[in-house]
Amino acid sequence: MNIDELFSILLSDNQSERIKENEEEIFKLIPELKICKGFNQNNPWHIYDVYEHILHVIDNVDNNIVLRLCALFHDIGKPVVYTEDEKKIGHFYNHWIVSQDIFNRFSSKYNLDNELTKLVSNLIFYHDLNISKLNQDELNKLFEIFNIEQLKMLFEFKKADLLAQNKEYHYLLDDIEKQRKQILSKKKEFK
Repeated sequence: MNIDELFSILLSDNQSERIKENEEEIFKLIPELKICKGFNQNNPWHIYDVYEHILHVIDNVDNNIVLRLCALFHDIGKPVVYTEDEKKIGHFYNHWIVSQDIFNRFSSKYNLDNELTKLVSNLIFYHDLNISKLNQDELNKLFEIFNIEQLKMLFEFKKADLLAQNKEYHYLLDDIEKQRKQILSKKKEFK
């Protein structure tokens, strides 16, 4: 399998099914993904192992290579940073940094377009960010990184990620939508 074949699978209409059908070849392209298969998250937020969660997020995003790549790599670093607390609850502190690094190495290895790499990398890094807790300086930094269309992608991704988690937390979709409206409004005012 080559990178074009992977992109073709990601952009298909039955993407997660095709990923599963071709997972051995995909694991050769992305060995870190193989570790995610069967990796139990041991966390009440998650009802799937890391791999199944990734596949559900891929199914939840629009058919767009930026979002599909972001979905494929956003949690790929979780097994590397996994820790358990005293109650045996799993945590993945700073997994977005490791996931971003894995994607950037993948991008470099396969010579992906620089703009595509930058956007996917930034989306991976910020996908778990609680935007409602940002101060004005942090918001300004976010506005320098993402244009309005890219911010819309970030919020769509956040929704897709939440939909691939425990349904008990889906009530937070309303909060994501409120944040999206507030941030897009502030972005329009940002100079």
